[in-house]
Amino acid sequence: MKWHNLIEILLLLLTSLWGVVQGEVTVFYIIYLFWFQELVRTVINVGYAYANGMEDGTKPIIKDWYGNFFILFVYVIFIILLFGFMLNWGNLPLMSINMQTLFFRNWSFNINLVLFAVQYFLYRKHTGTQDFDLKIFNRNHIILHVSIITGALLQMMVVKKYPEYFSGDVLWGSALVVMPFLLLKIWIAQKE
Repeated sequence: MKWHNLIEILLLLLTSLWGVVQGEVTVFYIIYLFWFQELVRTVINVGYAYANGMEDGTKPIIKDWYGNFFILFVYVIFIILLFGFMLNWGNLPLMSINMQTLFFRNWSFNINLVLFAVQYFLYRKHTGTQDFDLKIFNRNHIILHVSIITGALLQMMVVKKYPEYFSGDVLWGSALVVMPFLLLKIWIAQKE
């Protein structure tokens, strides 16, 4: 595992754990943060690709990164609807956390995002590599894609079908919905 991946995972875990202790982390928080990290990574990669050129010495053209932004736009709509609203519908404290996160009023989310942006910017600046991974369906898109589909299926086929097991003060439904995302993220990070 590369040092920047280790730092990214440690920062995510530490700030997310602190957010859990403070009662500020939801499924939406975790998946929206990962989506935003991919958006920041893409913006920094496009910026560096224009500033320094691609591996073949050319500048990226719009088709190299347009699809990347388009797929991220589609994903954020599903993330906001499925995990921001539908999963926690009727649970006012969690909906409040989701809205605070969505509108950048959640301090742990904001700190996590800023730390990631600084860490990735420094990584990109110091590695000197010109491999910017601007293709439309990279490994992080696969994580988002599978997480959205499995999370939605689990939410609609298990959590909503068995409210006696997944309601109340203990949020087992949220834990079940976020589990595919966390397992896939760790598995793919170990494969790098």
